[in-house]
Amino acid sequence: MSGSASVQRQSGHRARLVLSREQVTALDAQAHAARAMWNLLHDWWTMTPKCRRSLEAADAAIRQARTDIDRLAILPAQAARAVLKTYVRAWINCWEGRGVNPTTAR
Repeated sequence: MSGSASVQRQSGHRARLVLSREQVTALDAQAHAARAMWNLLHDWWTMTPKCRRSLEAADAAIRQARTDIDRLAILPAQAARAVLKTYVRAWINCWEGRGVNPTTAR
């Protein structure tokens, strides 16, 4: 580097999240529901023939599961779609050699 170049240091702000006991309980329940959604989606994906797998079919299965299974109903629709998007991205990474087969979440 030349002597005239200066390096600017960027600093950020770290905000701590202070949650009430009820908020912690709600977030914990949603996290468990998201993990259950991933596991059910994985079972659905691996058991469905390749010719019937699509984002639309998976989204329809998720909507039905959120209606039928009370534990999954606490997961907001946007969060359920995020689980689906992350799951499909994991498979794409696997197919393109950047990752391993997705498995069930523990």
